Amino acid sequence: MNIKHFQAIALFLIITFNSCSQNNATKEINQGENATEEATTKTTVPHQYGGWYCPDNLNGFPAAGISNWNSVPVVNGRLPTKEETQNGTSLIFVDLEKNPDAKPLGIEMPKLALFYNPYSKKEELIIVIQAINVSNDSVVGFRYLNGGNGSAYLSEVTFLSDEEIESVTPSRFVSFNLDIKATQTEVWKVLTQPEYAFILQPIFDRANSLGDNWVGSTKVNYKNVNGDEITSEFAENLFGNQYIQIDYTSKDNNYVEKFLLLEDEKTNNTELKIVCGPYLDDYESQKDILENWAQKVKELSEAE
Repeated sequence: MNIKHFQAIALFLIITFNSCSQNNATKEINQGENATEEATTKTTVPHQYGGWYCPDNLNGFPAAGISNWNSVPVVNGRLPTKEETQNGTSLIFVDLEKNPDAKPLGIEMPKLALFYNPYSKKEELIIVIQAINVSNDSVVGFRYLNGGNGSAYLSEVTFLSDEEIESVTPSRFVSFNLDIKATQTEVWKVLTQPEYAFILQPIFDRANSLGDNWVGSTKVNYKNVNGDEITSEFAENLFGNQYIQIDYTSKDNNYVEKFLLLEDEKTNNTELKIVCGPYLDDYESQKDILENWAQKVKELSEAE
């Protein structure tokens, strides 16, 4: 695992926009503290709106399969309200008093596009839900098919043609939540500590095709036996929530596993959010495996 790589992600996130909040998807474009306003000209300043990366924002932007990508909510023909950037409809809020020249681009959304993600180290399909011009820069906000959101400069994305969209193989993500009567720390132990790996392995590897060496090659006690090359891994505390993301690449699709823990501070119970896929013909069987695996994680965590 490239630990330094994902530490850099966390540091980048902190510097760029403070937090990938599960409860607030809004990224507001504001003036800096040292910005000044001259008597005759209203000044705008550079903004931090390109390169957001919030793959863990599974509440604000849940996974969307390729079959229903064009039904996600969007705002067209105008800039979104602040409320719309907080309810999953849009992403970037622009304060027009401070940025009077900001405007939407003439792009009908949603649009399916390709974007090279430097963090997962692979080209990914994204759903563009916002396109704006601010300070003469064109920026898009998007949601990942596997959940979460990001932003990029318009020049960094490639929109798919109708023919290319038709050629995309239909696939689905297994996505569900599980309430566990245990703390985040207790669940995290079951998810990551080697002593639990071989208790959980028979659920997803009944034929023991992985052998014993797989434990040292991943940061979570789960592994898709059909998974190919791992391009990046992350398994750490991200803004107060334990989060795991493992990205793979293959000739058929860009497979990803996401495990997010959200603890209720009042009850000390934890919600485990899981997104894995995309899957093709094996969706139902993989769904059963993941649900059985998660139930075992719940059982072991609650016994801690």
